[in-house]
Amino acid sequence: MKDQHIYSRQINMRNMLIFTIPTMVRMIFVSMYSVADGIVVSNFVGSMGLSAINIVYPVLNICMALAFMLSSGSNAVIGKKLGEGKPHEACSFMSLTVIINVAATIILIGLFLLWDEDIYMMLGADTELLPYCVEYGTVIVMGGPVWVMQILFQSYLVTADRPGMGLWLSVAAGTANIVLDILLVGILGMGMAGAAAASVAGMFIGGLIPFTVFCNKKSLLHFEKPKWEAMEFLHAMGNGSSEMVSNLACAVTTTLFNLQMMALAGEKGVAAISAILYLQFIFTAVFFGFTSGISPVISYNFGSGMRENIKKLFTVSVKIIGVLSLIMFALAQLSDGICAWIFASHDDILAELMVYGFRIIAISIPFTGINIFASGYFTALNNGRISALISMLRTFFLETGALILLPYMMGIDGVWWALPAAEIIASAVAIAMLIRYRKVYGY
Repeated sequence: MKDQHIYSRQINMRNMLIFTIPTMVRMIFVSMYSVADGIVVSNFVGSMGLSAINIVYPVLNICMALAFMLSSGSNAVIGKKLGEGKPHEACSFMSLTVIINVAATIILIGLFLLWDEDIYMMLGADTELLPYCVEYGTVIVMGGPVWVMQILFQSYLVTADRPGMGLWLSVAAGTANIVLDILLVGILGMGMAGAAAASVAGMFIGGLIPFTVFCNKKSLLHFEKPKWEAMEFLHAMGNGSSEMVSNLACAVTTTLFNLQMMALAGEKGVAAISAILYLQFIFTAVFFGFTSGISPVISYNFGSGMRENIKKLFTVSVKIIGVLSLIMFALAQLSDGICAWIFASHDDILAELMVYGFRIIAISIPFTGINIFASGYFTALNNGRISALISMLRTFFLETGALILLPYMMGIDGVWWALPAAEIIASAVAIAMLIRYRKVYGY
């Protein structure tokens, strides 16, 4: 491997931060897609529009679940192959993954569009909210293939040692989304369709421009003739299953949040939880970004059999995650009033709900950091079983269970406390798994 590649550099705090900061910043900009829609829609369309976005969101989670699974699982396989000195196999496998993922997404989108109204009603809409959901959802779901390519290519840019390009593409996509949101919704009055069109336009930037990198044969990763490898592909699916579980679980828990809030606080409650979940994702996006950035380096060293490097990577990563957790928690506690003003400056009831709820949900942020890293760490080590265990526990089981049980016991406070309760319990399991497997992988 040539000296300019990250895989040949010394493993220390400085080098790992230089490599992963672009990915962390990129994830923050990616998180701004939904947030920009939410802010503009809340202020120009109203709380009905904000509620509709959160009802449509589970549909997007399901459409994108396969992409997140394959981007993470295939990246671990690709990084391992590069570490084993098999670059042609790595490139062929990348090409195969892109073709299958885009084709599957087109089929899935067609099925959603056939039954969109029924689906939105099951996800918590009523007859008043349904037109907003259909207007927003039709446009944004049709942009699914481009969004899939954005997810895949952004992760492959990191593996190809081009995280800087991924960062600038995300900045450009996020900026385009925000500017078009203001233009289409705020100035031209295009409503929900305008907000969705702005998001899809941003996806085009992040999803299509990377073709210039992967069509270049001089790139570390580039398109080559795909070769069907059934067992390898199934392994990638299994290894990335934790990311699929996380997205499917997000669809389930978002629906539960919507249903519980609609029952306890009505449409304004749904709007409040919508805004809070957007904000929470901004603060946790940095953990997804770091884990996504460091994972190819872990997979490469795992494939190369460099156990000492695996140990160094783990030590550096835990220190970075610890510091980031404290910083993100402090920022969240200091910014609740500002965030409420941005989303609900025109609605005192909505603002009050947001401030109160966000202060409680922000407690989950430090625990979310270790959970995201632990799941991603095992994925990078090609141990999809433990990675999926952590993801399933914290989302499908703990968070879903908390959303069903706590509101019954505590009313609306139970909705706010569901996420912190799930993340705190899951973090104990994640730490136990990291301790349990430290000798197996040498960290």
